[in-house]
Amino acid sequence: MVRRVRVGWGAVGVGWIGLALFGAGASLQGQEGVSDSLQVAIKLHLERLTRRLGDSVGLVPVDSAEDRSRMTVSPEDSVLQTLLSLKGYDLIRYQGESARFETESRMLTISGSDGQNAVVNRQGFELSADSALVMDEKTGRLVTVGNEAAYSPDTGDEVLTRRLIFDLNQNRGTAVDVRTQMNSGMGDWIVQGDFPWVSEDVSYGHEVMFTSCEEEDPHYHFLAREIKVSPGGTLIARNVLIYFSDVGVFWLPFIAQSTAQGRRSGLLPIRFSVNDIVRTSGNYSRRVSNLGYYWAMSDYSDVQLGMDWWSGNYAAVTGGFRYRWLRQFLEGQANFRQFWRSEGGSELAFDTNHDWELSERTRVRISARYASSAAFVRRNSFDPREVTQSIDSEGGLNRRFDWGNLSVSANRRQFLSEDRVETTLPTANLSLSTLTLFPALPTRSRFYNNMTLSASGRLSRSLRDLPEQDLSEAEFSFQSTDSEAIRGGISGSLSAGAFSISQSVELNRNITRDLPANFFDPAEAPPAAGIGSVGDLAQSVLFQQAGANTDFQAEELTWSTTIDYQQPIVGSTTLTPRLSISGRSIRSDTTSVAGGRFVAAPRRLSLGVQLNSDIYGFYRGDRIRHKFSPTFDYAYSPETQPTQIQEATFGSRAIQPINEIRIGLTQTLEGRVGDEEEDSASVQVPDASPGEPRRLPRSEKVMFLALRTSAVTYDFEQASELGHFNRGFADNLRISNQVSSDYLRGLSVSLEHDIFDDSGITGDGGIRKFDPQLSNVNLSFSLNNRSSLFRWLGGRSDEEEEPPASQEEEASEDLTDPSGFDAVGLEAATVVPGFGEERNRGQQGAQRSGEDNVGEWNASLSYSLARTRGAMDANQMLQATLAFQPTEKWSVNWRTSYNVEAGVFNDHIISFQRDLHRWEADFSFRQTATGNWTFMFEVALTDNRDLHFDYEQRTAGENR
Repeated sequence: MVRRVRVGWGAVGVGWIGLALFGAGASLQGQEGVSDSLQVAIKLHLERLTRRLGDSVGLVPVDSAEDRSRMTVSPEDSVLQTLLSLKGYDLIRYQGESARFETESRMLTISGSDGQNAVVNRQGFELSADSALVMDEKTGRLVTVGNEAAYSPDTGDEVLTRRLIFDLNQNRGTAVDVRTQMNSGMGDWIVQGDFPWVSEDVSYGHEVMFTSCEEEDPHYHFLAREIKVSPGGTLIARNVLIYFSDVGVFWLPFIAQSTAQGRRSGLLPIRFSVNDIVRTSGNYSRRVSNLGYYWAMSDYSDVQLGMDWWSGNYAAVTGGFRYRWLRQFLEGQANFRQFWRSEGGSELAFDTNHDWELSERTRVRISARYASSAAFVRRNSFDPREVTQSIDSEGGLNRRFDWGNLSVSANRRQFLSEDRVETTLPTANLSLSTLTLFPALPTRSRFYNNMTLSASGRLSRSLRDLPEQDLSEAEFSFQSTDSEAIRGGISGSLSAGAFSISQSVELNRNITRDLPANFFDPAEAPPAAGIGSVGDLAQSVLFQQAGANTDFQAEELTWSTTIDYQQPIVGSTTLTPRLSISGRSIRSDTTSVAGGRFVAAPRRLSLGVQLNSDIYGFYRGDRIRHKFSPTFDYAYSPETQPTQIQEATFGSRAIQPINEIRIGLTQTLEGRVGDEEEDSASVQVPDASPGEPRRLPRSEKVMFLALRTSAVTYDFEQASELGHFNRGFADNLRISNQVSSDYLRGLSVSLEHDIFDDSGITGDGGIRKFDPQLSNVNLSFSLNNRSSLFRWLGGRSDEEEEPPASQEEEASEDLTDPSGFDAVGLEAATVVPGFGEERNRGQQGAQRSGEDNVGEWNASLSYSLARTRGAMDANQMLQATLAFQPTEKWSVNWRTSYNVEAGVFNDHIISFQRDLHRWEADFSFRQTATGNWTFMFEVALTDNRDLHFDYEQRTAGENR
């Protein structure tokens, strides 16, 4: 049995305190057998409590204007402290203007006034009323009287009500016209209505209105005829109407929402559109997804499993597992999607990534994606990027030692557009820390002191998997076969000041798979295209391959040793003489004369010199500077004396003398922007002491334009041997130029020209025609309203201007896709889980909308061109994105790609978002290069994204 002790405080009449506690004492005496001596002690104590400070006889009248804080119970009162420490008793405190206790009916009435509410506090909760509180000890009911009452629990939000009846024995209440605020873990909700049953375990409501709009006249609200709320559990409402202003727009049979905060297990919200229930067309295929369960396994991990059904297409199961253990620096996730096609068969796609920092020096990372069928992805994906890009996977281990660094990694790329898979497994790099030999102070060092030694090694294995060729329809292509390439090498260098010695050794092995039988037999080989590459590699005759061996293997071993010395001349101009010796050995299935062994080429001795220089030109005084940086690299190698096998294997051009020069060029146009530097005599420096240096105003240095041109090599000996000066240039000569600017951080231009027409060359003879042709163009350009170009042109004031050199962050933002089109759920847009990494749409809308963002815009344009000389067709693609906010509530995003050669648009994404104050409307259209398109209209509640209304029309192009 729980016993109660009541204590009053505040400006409450003496009589009701004595009656209340005396009555409580009498009741305790009759029920629990409290001694008479205890009653006497309580009476005496209460009499002392009624006296004013300094009144020992109790004759001084009470001053009603006295500060009520002085009427509090003294903490040094031993009797009261004894009562409060009794076990099994609850403490109830009352406060009011006056009180009346009826001993016969056991009714306690606490009255309030205009400036003082009647208050009762019990076990952490507080109940107040503007008129009075009436407590019936017999029934244990506490009733509020007046126009407004307030209930404040120890945890949670305050509840305002017109009338409340509370049963202390059953610990439940009834509230009329309730107004409160509730946090459901998704946002704050304003609740109004009648609650006939309110308890700690469950509450029932009737005609309850709730909304997240904080306006006095809410823009929208839900009206539930019946509602059930479990604190920290679930809110269930049925017969729910949704109103915008005072107009009812939609009816829901029920709403179920968890009221617990944080992660919790539960059913996933089902995703479907309105036309998935009521079809607008007989050809429309219904789709229902996200039917499943979410399990919060622990604070560090969770699992979810859902189903997806698309009528006439497939059924699928999607699962995911996530974990995050920060204490162990370990986090990751794994997602899979299993499809069962309606016509039979199944497909699998998965995505996983993991990151683990084992220690400060060791880190493991894995990121893998896979799709069993590229055709299935192209047919069912509604994300334009997924059907044109590759599915990439990578993983690796990095380990840092005291003596060096080790990196081991692997990657895989699956190209969906052409069913090509490229894998590199493994890639290993080992670099040793630079070692200083014979260290000494600079003032005491000699030529052998402070030498540095460094070394590194690398190994990689690459695989290329292509679709099997159909020889019945086309000739066999050597370049369209599966292949394997192994690369390995070590290098090291020793430096002593300007003098250095370096050496490297590399081994390359190329294996071509699945060649037709008798491919190397000229009499029986099938028609082949691209065989010239094999002849160029081995420079030997073809021979018949015995047996059923259909693999072609070629190996090449190269080594070189180089000694150079860098000599400064004037300013930044340096001259570097160089002496090197190199060697080369090859082995392939076409070198029959070597019996399958390596054939070594004659060693080549090379003498050379490199000249690097910077030449400057100044304009407008010295405010604009043109920096001209050419490089000249000359090398000479005398003729060798090859054996018959070497000449048959490497050919005459591989062993002839070398007399070549290599020229490269970089140009930059730089300038200083800002205030002009004043004459030192006229500069006034505040608070500068006599004799102290005065600092002149500093201007900002920027790069207006930079042009980098690739190096060109010319061999005088080769031109003389082949009989024409233009034959001294390398075969298939291409020159590339790259353009960039500080004022256009989003600009990236790369141009490549094919210089000569080699169609007239046959063997070592023929005519080469000078005919420059643009072969490759890659241009990307992005701007926004904060770009340096507009500030430079005066688009912003000086106070808002930022120096161009600080625009690195702006550039990185400009180069990204500003559209943010990952709004549609992954189960609705993509096939491979995790491809788009869905982001919270509510946060996106909050970032895009707002008065401060009106007029903000981002635009980007990219163009690519690739063509070969003599080809009829070229590949030209134009891509554009645009994102802007015309008004405070509207935002627009657009992305498209246009095939210039075919004259058609490949794909589109366009989206309009409208902020509806606590709601967000999204109109979006997507079309992929494969013909899949979808139109969707969605209205979603920003405080609870699971509550949304969708209309979606979609068509899968390749399977419809």
